[in-house]
Amino acid sequence: MNKLLLKSKKTLAILSGILFASAVLHTFSQRIETFKVDADISGTITPIAASTQVENILDDIDPVYSPEEQYVPDEVKVEKIRVYLESRNSPLAEYAEEFVRAADEHGIDYRIVAAISIIESEGGKKNFRPYNAWGWGKKSFSSWEEGIHTVSASIGRYYSKGLTTPRLISYSYCPPNADAWASKVQGVMNVMAL
Repeated sequence: MNKLLLKSKKTLAILSGILFASAVLHTFSQRIETFKVDADISGTITPIAASTQVENILDDIDPVYSPEEQYVPDEVKVEKIRVYLESRNSPLAEYAEEFVRAADEHGIDYRIVAAISIIESEGGKKNFRPYNAWGWGKKSFSSWEEGIHTVSASIGRYYSKGLTTPRLISYSYCPPNADAWASKVQGVMNVMAL
C-alpha cells in the first residue's frame, strides 16, 4: 500500500512538473516571432525576417500602486473646501484633500462631511471628543483623517439607501432638530459650491 502511495505521489509530481514546464514554454513561445519564409521557384526556403529576441515579460506588467498613489483629487473641489474652511479659521482646512478623497471613496457629495463639521463643531474648533468634529456619538478618533474617513463611510451608507441630501439624512443623523440641522448643513454646502 505504501509503495503504491509513493508511486502515486511521484507520478503526480512528474505530471505537475510537465504541466508547469508546458505553461512556461507556451508563455515564451507567444513572445517569440516565428520565421517568415519565402519559397522561390526552385523550392528553396529563405528566411525573410526572424526575431528570436524574447521580451522581458516583466516589462509588460504594470507595477502595483496603492490607491493613494494613483488617486488624483479634483483640485477645484479641494480648493473650494480649503477656502471655505480657512475663511472660518477651521483647523480642518489643511485636510481639504482628505475630504475630497474620502467623498470619492464612499460616493458622497464632497462638501457634506466638511459642512457637518462646521455645524457640529465650528469646523473642528469645539469638539465633543478628540478629533471628532461631527458630534459622532461618543467616539474619539486618533486623527482628523480617521474622523473624516469614518464619517464619510457612514454618510456613504445613507447614500446607498437613497438618502443623498442633508434633509433626507437628518431624520436619522440628527432627529431632535432634523429640519434646522439639514437647513444649516445644506446652507454651508451651497456656500462651498460658489
